[in-house]
Amino acid sequence: MKKILLLIIPAFLLASFLLGRAQFENKLSKNESLIMFPEGKSLVDFSFDVAGSKNFTNNELKDKWTLFFIGYTFCPDICPTTLSQLDRVYSKLTAAPYRNIQIVFVSVDPNRDKAEQLAEYVHYFNSEFIGVTSTHKQLWPFVQNLGLIYSIVDQGVGEPYYLVDHSASIVLINPKGEHHASFQSEMNDDGIFNVKMDLMVENIHQIYKNWYQ
Repeated sequence: MKKILLLIIPAFLLASFLLGRAQFENKLSKNESLIMFPEGKSLVDFSFDVAGSKNFTNNELKDKWTLFFIGYTFCPDICPTTLSQLDRVYSKLTAAPYRNIQIVFVSVDPNRDKAEQLAEYVHYFNSEFIGVTSTHKQLWPFVQNLGLIYSIVDQGVGEPYYLVDHSASIVLINPKGEHHASFQSEMNDDGIFNVKMDLMVENIHQIYKNWYQ
């Protein structure tokens, strides 16, 4: 009888674990724009320019949840819309017990966007946001590593008002510094690609709780 009980108890625990995991995954599946990497994907090494003397590197991702969003300060629509919406949900996103969550805006237009200018730009939306950039030599493999893309639209030699096509998705990095999830953008009623912020916050909270269980 003892041997039977020993077999039943682990089986029960395993079933409970699988049921809980299935229920968690079902909750996340409500968001069709969410792509999960539960095992975590390693990031390429990077060192970005940030306001102040210290660079923003992979070390700044450790023990924090990080949301990466790429763009540029001259962006006419996607960037200001997304940053405004991130500011709108920021207090809910980072409310207790959800801690150590940072939002990083990566400019893929280093010719016009410098570190101090980026800080001023993102702080206009929220003083806690971080703005970083680097050379295309560093930016391109980093952006590709996140499953995103950008391209410069050349409008003529010396033209200062060129556009940059870029992804509007948001990437979630876990406290190990790994790519944990992506929130894909979709076109809103105004014809602008953006992420469903309230649903994203709900999913991040669920991911957060699951991480620390």
